[in-house]
Amino acid sequence: MPVAGLTTLGIVLLCGMLGGCVTSGDAPSQAADGIDRVRAGEPTFLQQTYMTMDKSCRQVKRPTAVLTRDPEHGKVRMATRKAEAVYGPGPYAHCDGRVGNSLAFEYTSRPDYRGRDSFEVKVRYADGEVRDGRFEIEVR
Repeated sequence: MPVAGLTTLGIVLLCGMLGGCVTSGDAPSQAADGIDRVRAGEPTFLQQTYMTMDKSCRQVKRPTAVLTRDPEHGKVRMATRKAEAVYGPGPYAHCDGRVGNSLAFEYTSRPDYRGRDSFEVKVRYADGEVRDGRFEIEVR
């Protein structure tokens, strides 16, 4: 189901019992190496987001998260954004491309910073499952 402004990237997926998945939304360029490339000082939503659907591809409560390691050269804000589910092979493959509310991360570097940054999160799904996430960023 094509939706304007959304893209689907080949992301390694981690899908749980309720169909928790890593999703993709409209975001900065992300190379095959999984590093988001952003402009210095500009708030930018990162490519990787998290959502949950049931086996009928209906939205389930959006996951929550906490920062477990802050970025050294910027700040992160968590928000709800629309994204396409990307499950790939498995019991939720029929949900690929469905759009739902996802947990998204907006990163803003210091205006004068150029280089690499990263941060880590702990994501909690509605069924209690907890996953660790890591974001790698190149600030240009």
